[in-house]
Amino acid sequence: MLKTIQGTYKDGQIQLTEIPKGIHESIVFVTFLENKTRNWSSLILQHQGFADSIDFESYRDELLPPSEVIFSV
Repeated sequence: MLKTIQGTYKDGQIQLTEIPKGIHESIVFVTFLENKTRNWSSLILQHQGFADSIDFESYRDELLPPSEVIFSV
């Protein structure tokens, strides 16, 4: 039986998005997909805001970077 589960590789560790049910031990193959950057563009990071803007700019460092939208087929 083949089962595919999404996961993330970081610093030598693989974290699965779910625990496979009914599988206690198995040989696995790991395929690394193209690494797309998930950072704010330099244009956005360089923006200094506007004089009459709301206090949104003060939260800039707390914002999470954009994530890639993944569509299931």
